[in-house]
Amino acid sequence: MIPHDTGSHDTETNSIMNSLTLTINGLKTTVQPGTSILEAALSCGITIPTLCFQQSLDVQGSCWICIVEIKGKNRFVPACSTSVSEGMVIETETEELHLMRRRTLERLIEQHCGDCLGQCELACPAGCNIPGFISEIAAHHDDKAIAIIKNTIPLPGILGRVCPAPCEDACRRHGVDDPVSICALKRYASDRDMESSERYIPAMAEKTGKHVAVIGAGPAGLTATYYLLTLGHAVTIYDEHPAAGGMMRYGIPRFRLPDSVIDKDVEPLEKMGATFRFETRFGKDINAASLQKTFDAIFLAVGAQHAAAMQIPGEHEAGVLSGIELLRQAREGVAEHPGERVVVIGGGNTAVDAARTALRLGAASVTILYRRTKEEMPANRQEINEAVAEGITLHTLALPVSMRRMNGFTEITAIAMRQGEKTDESGRKKPVPVNGSEFTITANTVISAIGQQVDSSIALAAGIGTSRKGTFDVNPATLQSDIAGIFCAGDCVTGPDLAIHAVGEGKRAAHAIHLYLQGRPVVGRQKQFNSSYGPRDQAPEAFYSKANPLEKIALPELSPEERSGTFREVALGLSSEDASQEALRCLQCRCNAVENCLLRELAAVYLPSGSCKLEEKLDFEIISGTEIRMEREKCVDCGICVRTLEQCGTKNEPDYQKLSSSCPTGALSEALLKKI
Repeated sequence: MIPHDTGSHDTETNSIMNSLTLTINGLKTTVQPGTSILEAALSCGITIPTLCFQQSLDVQGSCWICIVEIKGKNRFVPACSTSVSEGMVIETETEELHLMRRRTLERLIEQHCGDCLGQCELACPAGCNIPGFISEIAAHHDDKAIAIIKNTIPLPGILGRVCPAPCEDACRRHGVDDPVSICALKRYASDRDMESSERYIPAMAEKTGKHVAVIGAGPAGLTATYYLLTLGHAVTIYDEHPAAGGMMRYGIPRFRLPDSVIDKDVEPLEKMGATFRFETRFGKDINAASLQKTFDAIFLAVGAQHAAAMQIPGEHEAGVLSGIELLRQAREGVAEHPGERVVVIGGGNTAVDAARTALRLGAASVTILYRRTKEEMPANRQEINEAVAEGITLHTLALPVSMRRMNGFTEITAIAMRQGEKTDESGRKKPVPVNGSEFTITANTVISAIGQQVDSSIALAAGIGTSRKGTFDVNPATLQSDIAGIFCAGDCVTGPDLAIHAVGEGKRAAHAIHLYLQGRPVVGRQKQFNSSYGPRDQAPEAFYSKANPLEKIALPELSPEERSGTFREVALGLSSEDASQEALRCLQCRCNAVENCLLRELAAVYLPSGSCKLEEKLDFEIISGTEIRMEREKCVDCGICVRTLEQCGTKNEPDYQKLSSSCPTGALSEALLKKI
């Protein structure tokens, strides 16, 4: 008789007999002796947070992020280096453990200093990865640059021309010389894409069968449409105008933003499947009740398109019109000659645009009256300078108090103003009248451009509430109204604001609408932790020492003579060579490891403040070799790099890619190949 082979059976029996049973977070599990608590937890689907743990390393660290509690013994131990024992009862998530991990992270972050994100992208309301796309332009990878831009900004051709560039105000290059021309570079990448026979179209998810109605084809509506399409939802956009763009088309003159650029920015949405229904007014041609029968969600993204009244006698006389109306007429080619003398009242972008438009329509003299100083004008600084260069007069610290029509002219009575001691809600000194300083000024045409308002009748038609300023009531975190499935964003919620803010809000709205369509709780995006060197030009001195002063490349423009009487675009784009050279001025503040930084992930969970304590680091140093870049100030002494090198042995060449990818904080990363 041939005996049976019982070896494998005996091995299995011994394994079962030697196994250990323990309980983790109320779940019983069986593992082999020598198994760590961390591994045991993973075997039953429980993840314990770690920072210094590396599976491939024989010796583990001691950061204490993976701390757990052994119940009944009042013991707290690191899960990565503690072996299980029979009958253990372990808790991995308690209020006390959360507090202990938080305190550990606070101590680690006190020794960590660096920019997670560049100051520029933090200042961008749409959160554009500015260092990323600029780096690609420097390397002549224009196709990669536009892909990075369109991940957050679907209208780069428009915004590259009209955005007031809060990103440039925040640029760390201020600590060396002049800020990087971020908007000009964004425009450059967009213009190259517009010229391409194969436009960039983002990847799109499978169709969900859900359909969203978007009311308003301005920046918020177009942005939400773009991201909803990428998420697989169908979108139909309704707008009362004959073409898309909203106030970007009808409130910004062609010499700043040509129609062709708007059309090119909208074109990808059409290719992605967006349906446009123009000359359709919400509340008249369509309403919420009818749309709710057909669509799964409604997004109201109407702009502030009504001119604010000056509230002075005579403002409704003939010869007085709003800046919005003048700009609309000029866009549609129906504006009349404004006469020899034009006075514009206001200091914002609409006022400056209207003044420059009046000049191009044939006015011989254009004066802007503004009640504050030139430095306090809310219009883009560059546009103010352009207006002055074109011959427009700024009469500041002057407030109109009445108007009357006489002999074909409008006589404006104004009073001189001075800066008061108190500040108003804008943070600027409140202007006060100077007694006895009244004066008069006459004009053929007076253009009122003191602000814009939202049409609150649209909210009434939708059945949602409004604020005392007429803006629509929504949950500020989710942008959802009191009516389920109706969301609002853009000027109708914030009041008149920048296009880039509307883009950022449109993106937020798309996120909330997507959650709603999936039947998930509608919540806002979680705030991410961000480490920072501090304000834009107050990073450690050694940070700036690595940058060589380089002259900023000016954006070419038409001369004042070439602009006269024409609506041709004034600012011309950068050449490929100039764009690459300007991109090389970027200091690349964004951390190379920000997308996979374990320290940042943990901080987002355990540190409610979302930021780090700022301290000047005396040992600040950045060392770049041909293979690896070391930033000592980001190191939290986890020991992974040392243990990795020790395990490799002194005879072997280090695996630099493995070394940099294993660093949990970005202190080690693959070296930048370009000079900054």
